[in-house]
Amino acid sequence: MAQFDTAEVTYQWMDHVFYGADKPSLVKDKINYQVMGANKWKHAPSLSALSTETLTLYLSNQKVSDKYELVSEKPDDKVFLTQEVNFADRTTTNNDYYPYPIIGKKPDIASGYTFISKPFEESVEVSGNFSGEIKASINKRDMDVGVVLYEVMPDGQLFHLSYYLGRASFAKNITNRVLLTPGKVESIAFNRTRLISKKLRKGSRLMVTLNVNKNPYAQINYGTGKDVSDENISDAKTPLEVKWYINSFINVPIVR
Repeated sequence: MAQFDTAEVTYQWMDHVFYGADKPSLVKDKINYQVMGANKWKHAPSLSALSTETLTLYLSNQKVSDKYELVSEKPDDKVFLTQEVNFADRTTTNNDYYPYPIIGKKPDIASGYTFISKPFEESVEVSGNFSGEIKASINKRDMDVGVVLYEVMPDGQLFHLSYYLGRASFAKNITNRVLLTPGKVESIAFNRTRLISKKLRKGSRLMVTLNVNKNPYAQINYGTGKDVSDENISDAKTPLEVKWYINSFINVPIVR
């Protein structure tokens, strides 16, 4: 269990600070975290030290049932999947990213794309922040991208691991907006994702959903290039057309 006696740890810490006692065992390093599925606490000197290697998985255009494959070999950088988003249609939503419930959630995959890896042949610990790079071209000057990472457990249930939701024009610099060039293949790198530590059982798989953000709880980016706060439904006349290139990838920090 991740729960602990906070008062006891607080007093142990005060004894350490004021009287030179040993640090509480729970906070013996800079990063102290609980590994879900393993039911144990671990400690590390930095975020990068949480994992021992990085698993890189690429998108693909090869289907497995109703999903596409996540593959370990870099595919052809000229191949892409297409998507059209009609922002004027407010009866539908895209990017089902909110992590509720954590276990058993069935994401809406009616739009966007879903990719799934092969089953792990041994248990693997995912610890850290997942990251990646989306390669895409659009007919507008901006878009908001959603990437959600799941564990597909051996029994088929889904465990929501983490997600990314970001504006493409701020991918290069979060303080300086750089608009996209219509028709040009752009690289949208991301790394500001929620930290996770979870032991994946043998037979589990990773699943990724990729979509453009359009939901009733978030600001809609119509892609005109204007300040998004100044856009309105009149800017939704032209649908957003996206080419998602399959040399896009995610990086997952793991411990084998």
